[in-house]
Amino acid sequence: MPETYFNKLLLVFILIGAWEFSSLIKLKNTASKVALLFSIGAGAIIIQNNPDIIIYVLYIAIFWWALNLYWVLSYPEKTSLWFKPLTMRIVNGFLLLIPMFLALIILQQQYGPEYFLLLMLVIWGADSGAYFTGKTFGKHKLSPKVSPGKSIEGVVGGISSATIIMFIFLQYQNIPAEKHFGFLILAIVVSSVSVLGDLFESLFKRVSNIKDSSNILPGHGGILDRIDSLTAAAPFFLIGLSLL
Repeated sequence: MPETYFNKLLLVFILIGAWEFSSLIKLKNTASKVALLFSIGAGAIIIQNNPDIIIYVLYIAIFWWALNLYWVLSYPEKTSLWFKPLTMRIVNGFLLLIPMFLALIILQQQYGPEYFLLLMLVIWGADSGAYFTGKTFGKHKLSPKVSPGKSIEGVVGGISSATIIMFIFLQYQNIPAEKHFGFLILAIVVSSVSVLGDLFESLFKRVSNIKDSSNILPGHGGILDRIDSLTAAAPFFLIGLSLL
C-alpha cells in the first residue's frame, strides 16, 4: 500500500476511535464530540509533520502507560483522579490514539511492512493464545474488577504464543543471532503491554457503563474494541525496535 494511502487510512481509524472515545468519557453533545475528534486528528497530523518531537511524544506515552497500570491495579479507588476531571479524560484520548498513530506510521516507513505485520501477528497471537489458554486452564483472575473474563493463565498463554511467533519470525529474517534474545524479550514486553491496553479501555467502559465502544462492527463492537491492545503495544514495539 502506498505510504500516503496508508497514512490516510490510519488517520480515518484514529478519527473513528476518537469519536468512540468521546462517548467513553461521557461527552454529551455533538459539538464537543466533534471538537475532540478534530483536535486529536489535527494533533496527529501536526506532530507527524514535526519529526523532531515525535520521539518525545512516544516516550511520554511509555510513561503514561506505566501510570495507566497503576489506575488499573487501583481500580476503583483512584477513579476520581483519572476520570473525574474533564481535562484528564481529554488528555487520555490524545495519549491513547496519537502515539499509536505515530508509531505505526514510523514503523511502516522506517522498518517496512514486514515489521508492521510482525507487530500485528504478535498482538493477534497474544490475544488468541490468551483466549484459548484462559478457556482451557484459566482459574486465577487477572483483574476481576476491571475485566472478569481475563485470567493469569490466559495472559501466560498469550505471552507464550507471541514469543513463539517472534521465534518463527527470527528464523526467516537476516537478523544477527546475538540480537535474537532482545527480539524475544520485545515480544514478551509487547504482548504483556497489549493486555494493559485492553484493560485500560475496559476501565472507561466500566465507569461509563458501556459494553462496546460502538456498534460500527456488528457483533464485534467498535474500532476501539479492535485496536485497544494496539494502542499500548505500538509505541512499545517501535521504541523497543529502535533500542535493539
